[in-house]
Amino acid sequence: MQVHRSLLFVPGARPDRFGKAAAAGADAVIIDLEDAVRPEDKAQARAAALDWLAAGAAGPVGLRINSPRTAFGCADLAALAAASAARRAAFVMVPKSETAVDLEIVAEALGWPAPLIAVIESGRALANAFAIAAQAAGGVLFGGVDFSASLGADVNDWDAMLTARGTVAAACGAAGVPAYDVPFLDTGDTEGLAETTRRAKAVGFSGRACIHPDQVAAVNTVFTPSAAEIAEARAVLTAMEAAGGGVVLHHGKMIDRPVVLAAERVLSRVRSD
Repeated sequence: MQVHRSLLFVPGARPDRFGKAAAAGADAVIIDLEDAVRPEDKAQARAAALDWLAAGAAGPVGLRINSPRTAFGCADLAALAAASAARRAAFVMVPKSETAVDLEIVAEALGWPAPLIAVIESGRALANAFAIAAQAAGGVLFGGVDFSASLGADVNDWDAMLTARGTVAAACGAAGVPAYDVPFLDTGDTEGLAETTRRAKAVGFSGRACIHPDQVAAVNTVFTPSAAEIAEARAVLTAMEAAGGGVVLHHGKMIDRPVVLAAERVLSRVRSD
């Protein structure tokens, strides 16, 4: 499974920005055919996205389709199902995922294997978070903006969104898939971006969506293990291996299976690039 530190959205109606997004340093680019595209432009945006994929886009590129519960979403699925191998996305993001059945329908309609990233953005979806995550091989994105609007809550209030974030992270942990946090909306607040991204990582998120290229570097930094974290993780595994398993003390602290798993998780995030 590929885990992305950063996922950069680019509007499907702006093909002139596709290349710039791909060069921004994000682990993956998401061409948005949903919220960022007006109804009258959706067909053109879909065609532009598929054409760009066919031209050989560099790096992982996914498509956020429209909700499969809408006519636009059905049109997206029909186009993707008919797409040649060269025009296929690395993953498909499914917005407004209310139940696991939504993802089953998308997977069956596509007819070719594509990791699905579900977007949980309503109370009903949150109630079904564990079932949804189990069907989302590509992970789950917390759609905090729509979620907060449905509750009348403030998406910028960390405490107000903590229960939802914790539920999404727990569901993804149970399913063994990555959890991605909602984009930070204030593109000029770099300190706020870094702080809330660190909090999301502490809750259990593996990465974060971005809405501006300038956000990518800060998000990547937070989700990239530091040299000290890598060294400590390797030391934990070495100590456990030397002890032959079981429970062992390392720097005065007990090491057992959960600590080993945490160390392995840190090392799994070490990138070669």
